[in-house]
Amino acid sequence: ELGIAEVGVNEVYAAMDWLVSRQERIEKKLAGRHLAENSVLYYDLSSSYYEGLHCSLAQYGYSRDGKRGLPIIEYGVMTDRCGRPLAISVYEGGTSDCETVADQLDRVRKTFGLDRIVFVGDRGMLTETQIDLIRTQQGIGWVSALRATAIQKLACSGAVQMSLFDQRNLAEITTPEYPGERLVACYNPLLADDRKHTR
Repeated sequence: ELGIAEVGVNEVYAAMDWLVSRQERIEKKLAGRHLAENSVLYYDLSSSYYEGLHCSLAQYGYSRDGKRGLPIIEYGVMTDRCGRPLAISVYEGGTSDCETVADQLDRVRKTFGLDRIVFVGDRGMLTETQIDLIRTQQGIGWVSALRATAIQKLACSGAVQMSLFDQRNLAEITTPEYPGERLVACYNPLLADDRKHTR
């Protein structure tokens, strides 16, 4: 009942070369099957450590799998709403999350043919530099979180007041510091309790 195939290194290389030569075509077909305007895409960057000696992509950087002292290779995976992989990109080790944003937006537009995109990312992915880049492009919006220092600055300026949260846990704020942007403030009682306990 158990079948074991012996595959040589050359066969593995040949199969990988075959896939790489057809990657864009495969990704376009997957996108055509699973995406349309207003689709949801998820993207994240991860890394794997590398123990060989001959890969030019293997560089030292932040190892997400906790293997210190070894070079890593970064890879970004894009999936649809159901978690089906649609595209993969490989980057040199040490590439930061934010450095891949422009590349991924370009792929969504050119390879997948989508014109309206809302990129949702954490503070590591959507830095101020990336947001400035997105602002220059038609049809692309973003959702991200402000850093703690920016939130504190808004609170000190009076733009965010705790009384906003007396009736609801959400409040929408506008401020001249963020022209044309909607800021949604959320009071998190669990985080407040945790910080109170820490203090």
